[in-house]
Amino acid sequence: MRKGLRLTVVALLTLSLAAACSRSENSVTGPPNLTRTLSGKVLTVGDLAGSSPAGINVSSNGQVAVTDAAGQFTFTSLPDKNVQMAFTRADGISASATVNAGASAVVVELQKTQASVTTTQRGQTRELQGLILEVTADSITVNNASTGGPVTAKITASTRIWSGNQTLTVADLEEGDKVHVRTSTNDDGTLTAVEIILQEKNSDDEGDDNGGDQGQVKELEGLIEEVSDTSITVHNASTHRPETASITGDTVIRRGGTRLQASDLKKGDRVHVRTTGERDALVAVEIILQKPA
Repeated sequence: MRKGLRLTVVALLTLSLAAACSRSENSVTGPPNLTRTLSGKVLTVGDLAGSSPAGINVSSNGQVAVTDAAGQFTFTSLPDKNVQMAFTRADGISASATVNAGASAVVVELQKTQASVTTTQRGQTRELQGLILEVTADSITVNNASTGGPVTAKITASTRIWSGNQTLTVADLEEGDKVHVRTSTNDDGTLTAVEIILQEKNSDDEGDDNGGDQGQVKELEGLIEEVSDTSITVHNASTHRPETASITGDTVIRRGGTRLQASDLKKGDRVHVRTTGERDALVAVEIILQKPA
């Protein structure tokens, strides 16, 4: 009887364990496969500068989106994990990049065989510097010196437009004018101009008697040629020549929201420098480190 009882107990335990395993196999043992919507905007830069961003096939996770005339695309059901994106078009574009988990909006700086993806967040600032390609009451397109391609930002009633100490309107802006535009990123990755600074027209031309007034704002954008604790020399993309500005105790040096020191800058780094002063005696008010070499 004892032996029979032990066999019965063992049999019952075996059946119980088998049932438990069966239930375990049919249960969810991990988190659900969450999905996300991801919007993007393609900027054609480098060897694609000037090329239309429209009609580019963007492939990811078995899905394909096609960029519109503004270079925008959207995926509605990507897994919430790192995903690979491929960019192709009949004119020879063949590039890929990784988009990190959690990203809901990205900007893609695209060349024929290279793609650089930046995750954007609402309110994130971006600086544009270059010549106006087109301007309307609602938007401004700048040939951005840092990327070598056109970038468009919306103009709203809150956009501040000025030159020196003078407040301007959109009507004062013309194609070919050199401007600095501070923008804010929208939820869909598009940009809104917060501030447009019109640089003095022809301020770099010889014979401009008013181009060297003390306090005039001048923007430098390009690669550092030389830097020390007291000065910085930048190969200015707008003038195609080196220009030097003094660094003082009041000069703000930053990358994004992180404050830096002059010692954090090095030759070959790409910077945007806001200066004041006379043409041959510029003082750096703010140095923004963009893309270290």
